Amino acid sequence: MVFTDSSDDEQEQHTQSKQPPPGLRNEDLPALFWDEMPADGSEHPDAAALQAIMADTTPEEQVEGFKNLGNDALKAGLRNKKKFYLRQAIEQYDKGLQVQCADAALNSILCSNRAHVNLLLGNFRNAYQDGLAALRHNDGNVKAFYRAAKGALGLRKYDRCMELCAQGLHVDPGSSELKDISRRAAVQKEAQQQRDSAEQRRQMLIRSPARSLAEAVLARGWQVGRPQFTIGDRRPAVDEEGLVHWPVLFFYPEASMQHDVVDDVCEEDMLRDHLDIMFGPEAPALDWDAEGQYSRANLELYFLSHAATPLTVEQLSEVYFGGWPEVHEAGPQRYGPNAAGWVRVEEQWTLRDILDRPDHIIPGIPALFVLAKGTDFRQQFLSGDLPLL
Repeated sequence: MVFTDSSDDEQEQHTQSKQPPPGLRNEDLPALFWDEMPADGSEHPDAAALQAIMADTTPEEQVEGFKNLGNDALKAGLRNKKKFYLRQAIEQYDKGLQVQCADAALNSILCSNRAHVNLLLGNFRNAYQDGLAALRHNDGNVKAFYRAAKGALGLRKYDRCMELCAQGLHVDPGSSELKDISRRAAVQKEAQQQRDSAEQRRQMLIRSPARSLAEAVLARGWQVGRPQFTIGDRRPAVDEEGLVHWPVLFFYPEASMQHDVVDDVCEEDMLRDHLDIMFGPEAPALDWDAEGQYSRANLELYFLSHAATPLTVEQLSEVYFGGWPEVHEAGPQRYGPNAAGWVRVEEQWTLRDILDRPDHIIPGIPALFVLAKGTDFRQQFLSGDLPLL
């Protein structure tokens, strides 16, 4: 059922004033929407019901009156294809439930009818919940099974939908509606499973390179943790011969942690070969090294042991697929068995020699700290008087 709606302003005006939409007369509408009530409402059953609610009646009679008014509003909505009336129907069913009468069957009908209206409005969650509420009042209400199941179907709760249909068929084995909706749920579940499987295969395909990279890195026994500094999207790569190439950070602690990045250091490269280029005769001098202390012959390299917490292959795969998260962990520990400390790097070591060390946990990508021999700063830095990072 498709309903046409007035404009939002027009709907709001009708809802607040209880006035019928333009073009309809009182006698065309349920008494709930009349401008005024007649002195004698006996010839109008819905007007009599409304008047009875206002009179001194039992809770069950009041609920029956609200139910009838809700049903009339529902019929008006279906006849005129206006959501305005459907919302009024829900309001009357709400009022009936607020009475909290002792008649469980009557309360079940109110909930079930409200579920029906919510289905017409496309409110599947409300319809599902109303259907279950109706069954709590009366577990023999077949319509409640159907409406709860249809709400579950709209929410893609396929197993729950089929379960409700099966329960309803125990009450009414011949219900064609329950059989039909159970069949539709089974068909839609199968289609959803096929879509999920296809999406899973697609995700595996696009994530496969990240997974392969993480496995290649960790299979060497290397440990990788979250970075303690910003590295952007930098990550290693594997060449055709299966060798891993890393971007490597060279920090200068004396220059407020200024740094250089060597984008490609093969695991078999010796560090001295890169230093020969970075600090060779043709390399520009460091603009902050006014005294020329950072000459090629005067350099020392260090890495920080236990700089991070190692990631699993699943975690590292996710990082290589989606990038490093914004939130970093607390940082290196200063005390305990895994306390961080400075480890001298020998220039003849390869990058693999450094990464192979059991105390070396790569903080995202390899990070080496460059110091100049014989300086006061070097002594302070290595003694721990300065921050680790």
